[in-house]
Amino acid sequence: MNKEITEKNREAWNEAVLHHQKARKNSLYDGFKNPNFTTFQRDGDEVLIENFKKINLKNKTIAQLPCNNGRELISLMKFGAKKGIGFDISDTAILEAEKLKAISNMNVEFYRTNILDIDDTFNNSIDFIYISEGSLLWFSSLDDYFRIISKLLKIEGRVLIYEMHPFTNFFILSNEMGVEPTLDNFSSYFEKSPYSAKNGLDYIGQTKYEAKECFSYMHTISDILNAIIINGIDIEKMEEYNFGCGIEFTENIKTENREKIPLSYIISGKKKLKKAASTLL
Repeated sequence: MNKEITEKNREAWNEAVLHHQKARKNSLYDGFKNPNFTTFQRDGDEVLIENFKKINLKNKTIAQLPCNNGRELISLMKFGAKKGIGFDISDTAILEAEKLKAISNMNVEFYRTNILDIDDTFNNSIDFIYISEGSLLWFSSLDDYFRIISKLLKIEGRVLIYEMHPFTNFFILSNEMGVEPTLDNFSSYFEKSPYSAKNGLDYIGQTKYEAKECFSYMHTISDILNAIIINGIDIEKMEEYNFGCGIEFTENIKTENREKIPLSYIISGKKKLKKAASTLL
């Protein structure tokens, strides 16, 4: 992955997290003082919680990469995990994660790093990895990303992905134009060049600011599935939803048409046992 782009994204996220903190005020700091507080309270999170409950996290080591400010990882710990590990490229996000760790008194560790630079220290040590919305688009090569996921997981370790549906990529251009999507203003589903943006990353407060440039990448469903499969993870289930984390892409779509569109998906998988090499007799 282009190191210059990676560094620009780090700077953009360092800036954005400060806007997120301003928008949230003290809600996370006050919230995590309560041992029952969780950030999984958004529309559609009921489905996500059901999936977490089906995976036995009790006394397990769990991870999230990227983890942003750690709020979801800390919330996940409340499903009974013994240890959590979070990785993120943003300095300001990790600094806030450390503050939330201290307030929540959870057994979590946070590391500021490029995800693709995670070394072998954590190989085969994680029971469960959660990949949340807005994660995959920051990686030009999903093969590289899921290679890291696979090497961190123990054999039969689990992964759960809750992400924006690639179908929402169609609406990037019409969203920028502020018009209803049509075939004439669809973005290409197959676009592979990096998408540049300078309109900020404040999805919390919706603040418009002259932001540092950042770059993201579109991925098709086949890109995602193939990257998972070739890195030794068996896909157990995939479900698609017309609600959830892609909802912001539908603001210019007529209300009666929104439920026709896939906005999010969940994929669950397990790192498979490597087959022993056959021996010629």
